[in-house]
Amino acid sequence: MRDGRGDAGEEWLGLNLAPGTQVAGFLIEGRLATGSFGALYQARRGERRYAIKLVPKDERGEREVDALRRVQALPVVGFHGYGLWPDESPRFIVLALELVDGQELDVWARDFNPDSHELLVQVMRPLVDRLGQVHAAGVVHRDVKESNIVIRHQDGHPVLVDFGAAGYEGAPRLTQRLPPGTPEYRSPELLRFAREWAGEPPPDRPGDDLWALGVTFYALLTRTLPFGDRHGPLVRNILEQAPEPPHVRNPRVPRAVSDICLRMLEKAPEARYPDALALARALEDALALADDAWGVRLFPGERRERTSEPEPPAPSAPARGRKGFVALAISGALALGLALSFRGMTPEVAPETPRMTLAARSPTPRADSRQEMAPDRMTGEVGFNAGLRKSPTPAPVATATLPMEEPMRPSSKSRSMLPVVAAATCVASACVSGPRSGPPPEAPCPEGSLEAHKRYRLPDWDGLDVQLGKHRNAAGEIIPNSFPVPARNGPIDGWLIKPRGGLPFDTTFTGELIVRKEYVYGRFTRARLPDGTEFPVCLEFRENVAETIAAIGGTPDNFKVAASIVAMIRTSFSHRNKFYP
Repeated sequence: MRDGRGDAGEEWLGLNLAPGTQVAGFLIEGRLATGSFGALYQARRGERRYAIKLVPKDERGEREVDALRRVQALPVVGFHGYGLWPDESPRFIVLALELVDGQELDVWARDFNPDSHELLVQVMRPLVDRLGQVHAAGVVHRDVKESNIVIRHQDGHPVLVDFGAAGYEGAPRLTQRLPPGTPEYRSPELLRFAREWAGEPPPDRPGDDLWALGVTFYALLTRTLPFGDRHGPLVRNILEQAPEPPHVRNPRVPRAVSDICLRMLEKAPEARYPDALALARALEDALALADDAWGVRLFPGERRERTSEPEPPAPSAPARGRKGFVALAISGALALGLALSFRGMTPEVAPETPRMTLAARSPTPRADSRQEMAPDRMTGEVGFNAGLRKSPTPAPVATATLPMEEPMRPSSKSRSMLPVVAAATCVASACVSGPRSGPPPEAPCPEGSLEAHKRYRLPDWDGLDVQLGKHRNAAGEIIPNSFPVPARNGPIDGWLIKPRGGLPFDTTFTGELIVRKEYVYGRFTRARLPDGTEFPVCLEFRENVAETIAAIGGTPDNFKVAASIVAMIRTSFSHRNKFYP
């Protein structure tokens, strides 16, 4: 359901990035969205496409980075790294995000025209699970609505996007009034707090997300907003008026579904579902009692078939400079001027046939879109508070709210590399001058590795998101490295930054880095789980030397490789292996 907010344009940001522009090592292909929190572009790096979001280099931008890091291991929009741009006098934080190939939830609902059973199974139940995981990570999204939920074409799953308004414990306070968000989706308690506690920042409550999901649910069931829009007495309606039951407004809605939606929109918080788990149980209970009425499409009309579109030709890339893109900094530091290579993302993260989506919205909603945030606007009202109840957060962001180990500043030829890079685990004595040409010798996988792959549900040719190296943070803890690693022959280690199969986050790998004239090869042969269990593995990654030097800098005899790589699961170490199918 559209909330009536227009496109704020790029003018206030001072951006006018035409296709073909280079930003932090990415080639701009088109603009996806702009708004008061930043601008979103479709961009290419190597053979992969991303959504890159430029936000002002201020506390708000740093806050979005921290929020994304806290949820980076969850099934929400993928976050691959960040940096500053331009190199000289940087004004923007550049976020590299998953380019979701799909449709906004309301556009999908109009095209697909689901029945109630499909809506609960395909959309509501997964969304409730995802919100519950986000809340358990200590984050409140604060702008849940249809345009911030994308139904991915590849698997039909809902993807929660745009964490630009997100709140979490310890985040900087930016205003003294309402937090960012969309007025039509704000909860009664949020509005009451603003009235009764003028000058005090409102707390971040998971219940506000569940209320907004209730508004979204109502809009999907009826194609209307439960309390009207901001052009009417919106605040009074939210505080005082009960919405018309969905099954009354739309007789195709089963009564049990209508009742769940209405309970999500009760005025008193204690009358609603207390948390995402309770809501999930209510949905499951209702689904267990579903009858034939649940199979009736919610609105008259047939389903609109999705039509594929040809991929537009990629614009020619100008010569690459030393752009400042850096890895997901687990330590909380923003180290600049150190570029990441994202060529090795798994296919589901970077769809094979994405298309450029223009930001201008036509009167008729698009039938197909790719985005990280709402293309018609970004939340414009700014506010923040650290009042979220403390929840367990993923290990990689344990220090996210500590003071940054390095200030955000541009790279410079006159500035020496950050001292922490010295902790990268390449042994200098093993380095060679003048890399050889050609791939390294073929070799079998370590004995027992293929059995271990099966035991830990690691399918052949799949990829693992790994961070190379490690260093100590300000507290003296050894944590994953976030800086490029010297390209030298010798031992290398890595940390799993996204759980896969039976491998949990923080699984570590050890192996060998092999530098050749054309490529740098990495072979991991041992894995260690956080509980100390060790076993053999057969993982391999490869980085193009010329592209790495163009992105990060250096010379063929002295350069670094990006810390963030994708290690492919192998059945042998062979130069005939296909890398990133």
